[in-house]
Amino acid sequence: MDPINLALLAILFTIIVYLVHHARKVNQYWKERNIPYVQPYLFIGNTAPILFRTMSNGERVKDICDHFPNEPVVGYYDCMKPSIIIKDADIIEKILIKDFANFVDRGFPVDEKRNPLDSNLFAMTGKRWKAVRIRLSPIFTTGKLKLMYDAMADCGNELVNQMEGDQEIEMREILGRFAMDVIGSCAFGIDAGNLANPDNEFRTMGKKAFEFNTLQFFKLVILTNFPSLAKILNISFNRRDVQKYFTTIISDAIKHRRENDYQRNDFLQLLMQLQDKGYVEVHTKDPADEYLNIETSTYTTEKFEMTNEQLTGQAFVFLTAGFEGTTLSMMYTLYELSKNLDIQERVREEVQREVKTAGSLNYDAVKGMDYLEQCIKETMRKYPPSPMLFRVCTKDYTLPNGLTIEPGQGVLVSVLSLHYNPTYYPEPEKYKPERFDPDQMRPSCAYLPFGSGPRICIAMRFAMLEMKYCLAKLLMNYKFRVSPKTKEPLSFSVKTFFTAPSDKIYFNVSKVNE
Repeated sequence: MDPINLALLAILFTIIVYLVHHARKVNQYWKERNIPYVQPYLFIGNTAPILFRTMSNGERVKDICDHFPNEPVVGYYDCMKPSIIIKDADIIEKILIKDFANFVDRGFPVDEKRNPLDSNLFAMTGKRWKAVRIRLSPIFTTGKLKLMYDAMADCGNELVNQMEGDQEIEMREILGRFAMDVIGSCAFGIDAGNLANPDNEFRTMGKKAFEFNTLQFFKLVILTNFPSLAKILNISFNRRDVQKYFTTIISDAIKHRRENDYQRNDFLQLLMQLQDKGYVEVHTKDPADEYLNIETSTYTTEKFEMTNEQLTGQAFVFLTAGFEGTTLSMMYTLYELSKNLDIQERVREEVQREVKTAGSLNYDAVKGMDYLEQCIKETMRKYPPSPMLFRVCTKDYTLPNGLTIEPGQGVLVSVLSLHYNPTYYPEPEKYKPERFDPDQMRPSCAYLPFGSGPRICIAMRFAMLEMKYCLAKLLMNYKFRVSPKTKEPLSFSVKTFFTAPSDKIYFNVSKVNE
């Protein structure tokens, strides 16, 4: 053999031997620390079922948790990256709330200079995240939500119009179109027209934003396991075509408003106010706004600037994040109400009562629908939109069992496992809205559909208002039963990060007065 080829072969062999040796060493990480774990494969760790599309991300992490029902923490191998899964609600509370300073970041690297549109509230880190969070919080106060309600109601009227005459409906599609119209209208003053025209580009691009194909999976692996390589390759998790489409819409809307001095009570206008003034005005405070942790005293002590790209990035993530989670939660609520007709009827009676008291399906009527909200909360327990929470340790932290989590190490919270823990929820497979009666007590971090602590979903109450309004509007007009066409028991899709069904759910729908 040629000496050069022989040398190259020897180098290749040495590299392979080194990589195998390194992978084996990595796979001993949790064994050396006496932490329970499921035996990993070389290079792909515990992700094989995700990689080969036999389980969703959330199901895989829950499956590992189920191997160790009595352990508060479990080791996990995210490919070549040892991470820790936290199962105990008290420890979760420490990480998300009490000792939040050690776990500020989510662990998704962002290159603000090369990808400014990725610099949004979800992915931002450290002091910059805190500065933006403080200033965005007033956008979601009670007063601001009331101003957005009328636009939401217009979408609801169109929703009912589109359902007229249908007897068997795949509700996820029509609810998704409603959610997109609500976000487009309430947040950006855009008449997206998804309900009237389901095949338009707005809807198509919105659905593409949540497709989790093989390429997206490998992007995630590189971003989370090899952030330096991701930076060199300029990898962004957002799909370029989807990002370009929505940011063009947002940029055009901003340009139109500035050139024509046009103002509207919506999310985009408040973002523009934030860019111009460095803060968003808060005229009144409501006790329900406490979770936003608004700190107006800091506005004058820190310099704050937001570029057009950063403004668009914040708008883009709110626009896309508002689609899928609310759609799925509304669909699953209708599914459970269709399986529990006595609960459906009780909700309908509450809706009719509150509408009669308020005079119409207005903001106050929806706010008073407590049992409907309990049903939505129980749905989000059984089907949490995001089955996992991600955090990364920013400085050494020692758990109660003596394990020290190192800076840069990933921390996972399996929301799905937590929500099905019989210690917190007896008979977890059953749908029981009474779990959320006001007198029911549970650990503060045993229920996490919106996360918790300083990084709790900032639009949580906007989402709840939207879901309550939509479901109330539907239940006022229609009765729902699951169609025999629906494949049961339900299974989860492996093609998305969300807790989405793998097959379509069909409903038999009839008018209430029939």
